Amino acid sequence: MKDTREWRSAEAVLVSLCGGLDSVSKCLKWCSNAEHAYKRGERASHAIRMPRKTMAKATDVIVHIKSIFARHGVPETLMSDNGPQFSGQAFASFAASYGFRHVTSSPRFPQSNGEAERAVQTVKNLLKKAADRHLALLAYRATPLQSGYSPAQLLMGRRLRTTVPTLPSQLDPVLPDGKAFASGDREKRRSDTENYNRCHRGKFLSALSPGERVWVTDRKTPGTVLQKHATPGSYLVDLPQGVVKRNRHHLIPLHTPTADRGSPTQQVSESSPGQAPLTPAVTPQLSPAGTPTLRTRSGRAIVPPGQLNL
Repeated sequence: MKDTREWRSAEAVLVSLCGGLDSVSKCLKWCSNAEHAYKRGERASHAIRMPRKTMAKATDVIVHIKSIFARHGVPETLMSDNGPQFSGQAFASFAASYGFRHVTSSPRFPQSNGEAERAVQTVKNLLKKAADRHLALLAYRATPLQSGYSPAQLLMGRRLRTTVPTLPSQLDPVLPDGKAFASGDREKRRSDTENYNRCHRGKFLSALSPGERVWVTDRKTPGTVLQKHATPGSYLVDLPQGVVKRNRHHLIPLHTPTADRGSPTQQVSESSPGQAPLTPAVTPQLSPAGTPTLRTRSGRAIVPPGQLNL
């Protein structure tokens, strides 16, 4: 009997809402290996699901997700962004009643839910080019990926019959080799990560400790790290406006002028889910008065011209 322990179906689901097209309002990305997808970064099955109406309320999103679960089963983990449809009590009660773990990505950091966001972009491009959205989705699901398997094969273990002539023998159900697929996919992801980090100069960020002072780039204000959040790469930061959750990408440690000057700040890459490439960080320094130096959105210090200092 074939060993299928590394080929479990629908253990994780990545979900993201998309706008801009009336004919598509939501994309669901189904993963094959939940724990592998989060721990070892293995490939999802790339199957996309779309509803027939716009869903702006949490109840509409829940009803559609229930229909997907009824068709494919309840996953172990569902990852989404922090939209109001997913952050309310209604979705929390839905997750508890159906018995799956709901994980949210880092706020203001779409890369942490990159696979679902990329699925949204794929669907939008398909609908812009095709007159029949159903044939467009059928072609996507039946087209082999770089691994040689199509999304339909990875999800259902068989090829789909399309408008392209196909031999009947090609439509016989055949379960993909999960171990070989996972091994090849891990190598591809490793290569993609190295290429991205080399082109964008991505490095690894150092971990932050509770009580450490940081500069929050999107809020342009200093804060204090309270603790590391349960979601990958996120921290709870105490700001004057309250406690917020931010990705490590948004937090730059504050150092005094006597701290190690010239020592490079380490950075981390975070891609879907748990890793994402980052750009080099700039360490803000305190002015003699003890207040952080004003900085641009990219982190560059704002220095007034010396000739104006009359």
